[in-house]
Amino acid sequence: MIITDKEKLSQICKPCKSVEEGEEIGKKLLEALIEEKGGIGLAANQIGINKRVCVINVMDPVILINPKIIEKSEEMFVFMEGCLSFSGEAIKTKRHKWVKVKADNHTSTLYFSVWNDDSEEGFNKDKYLKQAYETACVQHEIDHLDGITMFDREFIIEPVKRAVPKIGRNDKVTITDGTETKVIKYKKAIPLIESGGWKLSDIQINANT
Repeated sequence: MIITDKEKLSQICKPCKSVEEGEEIGKKLLEALIEEKGGIGLAANQIGINKRVCVINVMDPVILINPKIIEKSEEMFVFMEGCLSFSGEAIKTKRHKWVKVKADNHTSTLYFSVWNDDSEEGFNKDKYLKQAYETACVQHEIDHLDGITMFDREFIIEPVKRAVPKIGRNDKVTITDGTETKVIKYKKAIPLIESGGWKLSDIQINANT
């Protein structure tokens, strides 16, 4: 049964005491993942086991025991992300374009990257998409082990701030004709500006007064 309680998923998982312990949990995770159609990754706390084990199944099945991201790119990519614990929900997240991961059950460092390295074969869209999914997924699952959900990584586009504040008709503004300066209400300044003889100064004062 997949855990959907955000409070339970916010707990940091404890390290496995041995690789053997982690492998047993990993097998259970892969079995649970097979039962969940459409899933590409699963963390132990998502099935109620508070241990640092997760699995990824995009290119090939990968079990990670006590995984840790030891290096990551500064470059990010925006990814539409879902989660088996929050079925039916999808949000935009920002993920690192590549990460290096150490895990107790792998002797060498694992490298996950969105880059398609088929330079001789040319661009392979299918492989590129799989690599992007795998790279985002491994970050997603390790986040779970740290008590972090995709909602904590939501990418929200900040609204663009106006370079010049919006001026109301009754706001007082400073206008100039090059030699003389006046401070008047904007509605009275409009005809002067439209005549071509006056223009708004760089300084606007007494807004909304």
